Amino acid sequence: MITQAVRKTDLSLASESSSKSLKKSYKSIVAAIFIAATFLLASGPAWAVSITAEGLKEWQEELAVQTLTAVAESIPQSGSPAYRAEILQTVARRLFAGYRITAVSRGSGSAVVKFDAAGEELFWRVDVAVPSLRDMPLEWFQEDMAGLADEISVLLQGVPLESLSWSDRALQEKINALAEERLPGWTPEMLVTRGDAEAVLSVSFVPQMPMILAVNPSFTSTSLPTLLYGEFRDDLQGHLAPLVGLPVKWASKHSADLARWTEGYINDQMLVRRSNSSAEASFQASQISNMNVRIESRNYTIAAWATIYAGTSDKSAELGLHLGRKVEIIRDLDMEAYAEGILGLRDWDIDGRFGLRWRPMVRNLWLGGEWDTEDEMWWGKLSLDAELHKPYAWIRLREDGVFNGALGWRATEYISFEVEYDERDEDRWSLKMIGNL
Repeated sequence: MITQAVRKTDLSLASESSSKSLKKSYKSIVAAIFIAATFLLASGPAWAVSITAEGLKEWQEELAVQTLTAVAESIPQSGSPAYRAEILQTVARRLFAGYRITAVSRGSGSAVVKFDAAGEELFWRVDVAVPSLRDMPLEWFQEDMAGLADEISVLLQGVPLESLSWSDRALQEKINALAEERLPGWTPEMLVTRGDAEAVLSVSFVPQMPMILAVNPSFTSTSLPTLLYGEFRDDLQGHLAPLVGLPVKWASKHSADLARWTEGYINDQMLVRRSNSSAEASFQASQISNMNVRIESRNYTIAAWATIYAGTSDKSAELGLHLGRKVEIIRDLDMEAYAEGILGLRDWDIDGRFGLRWRPMVRNLWLGGEWDTEDEMWWGKLSLDAELHKPYAWIRLREDGVFNGALGWRATEYISFEVEYDERDEDRWSLKMIGNL
């Protein structure tokens, strides 16, 4: 819909306007066909025609050819090809505003329709507005839309403003396709304004559903106590607040960027720097998005836990503490010397363990051996570090062949569950709930 004002014309390319213009075009087609039919006394069935349109942009050409073909097929076959081309030309001039139109017959059933812009060539300027974003999402949006205005300008070069009365929907679809490649999850909205010397196409963006409603940060570590990094949760939620309201599709595109942004924020915290630690994050975009952060110290391992047993009379509850120092005996091979103390809360006896373990080039997998003060024997040990919402396991084999192992699941940052087998006990199988302190 075009409304006139002093020296200014506004054209909204919203869906409502497109629908109205499309209905208007349909009415014009019907009226034009009726006019064409009055030129001839005879009528006949639809017949095969071939219409070629010249002088239009690609996004206009398809629509024009479809419309002209429908018109040509409705023109009766009686009369010469030149006469049918004349009728086609008359109808086309009513349908396609903004152009001088000439139809030339190329034989029976074939015609070329030439489009020449009416009036002086119009200069188009494209303004692309950035949504109200902040922090890194704003920078990513600006990077994604770089060059979009130039691509749209190419689409509009030489296009008369009046032609948007019948081709606005085609333009909308073309710009939607361009935006989808760069900015998935964002819908472009367009407004055209005209002054004395130029026409301006203003493009703004509206987020599509679904959108991010909240971001849930979670932390895990095999080298730092949970209580030490638990304070990061509230700070990280505030840091990630700019993500709320973003389209899920667009956030998913920038999952790696979001993870790196989070890692940089965590690594800049005082506790992380003092403990010589580093963060590794992963982001899963959804309406309730998850930001999983793993923090590991490069020098130390400190862990504490409380355990409750079920299904066994040999054990009840215990407290555990692990202190380790990472060493580099062999270059590029992760190694750790450690000491553990486990306090049984029923008999108040302490089981001490002293060991050395190394990581054989496989993430989360440790091999090693330890001296157990309770047995006064050596144990070989293989363990897989616990990760959030993933299974893990550990296996110990004593020098005399006695076996001890468990299969576990890290349910939350603070709670894990294990099924343990211990050949030293009468009740060899037990269920454990472990609170990670």
